[in-house]
Amino acid sequence: MTRSLNENETIESVLCGHSELLVIALNLIQEPAPKFIQVVKNLRICGHCHEFTKVIAKIEQCDIVVRDANRIHHFYPNGQCSCQDHF
Repeated sequence: MTRSLNENETIESVLCGHSELLVIALNLIQEPAPKFIQVVKNLRICGHCHEFTKVIAKIEQCDIVVRDANRIHHFYPNGQCSCQDHF
């Protein structure tokens, strides 16, 4: 069941809720020094989330894998992504 949009919402703003950022933050709260985080989502990753995930992987020195609708992104502890920033 879907809900109707509020007056200040658009379809894009509702769908682009940056859910992967929330999942990564929750993982970091539950386990302060993780070695591996895996995220699966059914929409494409946005540029903001892609850059954020690269930075978090580098700061936390952990591997983060995000599987989106098109590909699998493997973020390495050196701050690089397997997609070479072609997403």
